[in-house]
Amino acid sequence: MRKKICIAISLFATIQLGYAQQELPEKENPFSFEASYVGDAYGNAAGGLKTGGGYMGMGNMKIGFDTEKARWWKGGSFFINGASIHGKSLSEEFLGDLQIASNIDAGTHTYLHELWFKQSFKKFSFTVGLQDLNAEFLTSDNAGEFINSSFGVPPTVSCNVPAPIFPLPGLGITAQWNITNTFAWQTTVFDGCQTDFDDNPYNINWKPSKDDGVLVVSELLSTVNFREKEGRYKLGVYYHSGLHEFDEQTQARNSIFKHNYGFYIIADQTVFEQEKQKIGLFMQIAAATEKQNEHSYYLGLGGNYYGIFSKAGKDVLGLAVASVDLKHRKNETALEMYYKWQFNDNFAIQPDIQYIINPSGTDEKLSNALAGILRLHINF
Repeated sequence: MRKKICIAISLFATIQLGYAQQELPEKENPFSFEASYVGDAYGNAAGGLKTGGGYMGMGNMKIGFDTEKARWWKGGSFFINGASIHGKSLSEEFLGDLQIASNIDAGTHTYLHELWFKQSFKKFSFTVGLQDLNAEFLTSDNAGEFINSSFGVPPTVSCNVPAPIFPLPGLGITAQWNITNTFAWQTTVFDGCQTDFDDNPYNINWKPSKDDGVLVVSELLSTVNFREKEGRYKLGVYYHSGLHEFDEQTQARNSIFKHNYGFYIIADQTVFEQEKQKIGLFMQIAAATEKQNEHSYYLGLGGNYYGIFSKAGKDVLGLAVASVDLKHRKNETALEMYYKWQFNDNFAIQPDIQYIINPSGTDEKLSNALAGILRLHINF
């Protein structure tokens, strides 16, 4: 009798265990890992500061953690991004341009690029921590394909106020609200001045101060269909409360600027799409107050032809122009053309040519420069 009871209990337990294994989903890995490397072999053929060539590179290691996959709570995520950049500067050593021809040109540093926590709800999310402003704001899908830095953040922002962008992001809090399926709003508040690499070599020594002020950026986003072709349009404003500097010799707190502000418009529009082929155009307009800024307006225009030669859509050809004004000097204008071939998910090559009219990153009057960049994209 006892033996029959034990057999029955064992059979019941086996059935229940099998049922439980069938009903409970397999636990997902809450961690995500990504590593990448971008390398620029470059040369200046004419004009600028001097002719010659060199190499720059940037490696990134990213780790994410999803609280829902870890079965903690829904909508939470942690993110850390470490960066290492190296090489001789193309703009500083050879071109002398203001807009910075390569968007990985930033000296030699190994540091913490991002460290933040994000909590998402149904239509609302907020992010707090060390963030890159250009990860969410002032972005354009089409402009982002180009190498010149102006197609990321216009100089009316990056040169007029301390902006928490590559290579030195800053502490901030960001809120995003998806109002409808086609309309959204996002705003962010950052510490007004990042501690530079001289006093903060690994970007872990953050020193917010009342002298830094705050930087506020707010952006409206709209997704529209124009003749069944998708477009994304953004209207944004930025405001910096003011920046002060303490003079140790005079013991005075000097004002560098107060109440600095500007606005920008970014448009991405697909105008042709057929199977794997697509043509996307973009426009960037940015303006700032003229009285206290060296740069009061910026214009960027361009387009990309995806799948121009590859039927599988693995290549893209781009052409764009970026122009920024300078007080009492001629505008600096950059013309850029590139071709990118995506061999697979892990490797792409991108030859790029830029013609810089009136390079204006120094006090010297420089001849127009002609630069070439061969960029390698590697994902691990």
